[in-house]
Amino acid sequence: MIARLVLLLLAFACSSAPSRPLSGEERLYRAKCTSCHRAYEPWDRDDWPAVIDKMQADKKTHLSPEERAQILVFLQGTPGPSER
Repeated sequence: MIARLVLLLLAFACSSAPSRPLSGEERLYRAKCTSCHRAYEPWDRDDWPAVIDKMQADKKTHLSPEERAQILVFLQGTPGPSER
């Protein structure tokens, strides 16, 4: 019984789920963009529009114009004080 409890606690501790509420834009980004690669931090790059355009041109993703715009809102966002 104790071993099962320890395994359960370890599973929760190792979870990659964010520890904060996600915006709609971030939820969409995670749903559409992280099935093939890791989640990148928004401020890791400054060429996100070109990256998304290339992914779409290479047929690696299929985004509506609205989805593309929402994802870019998230990716081009400003990091919060604890994320800098």
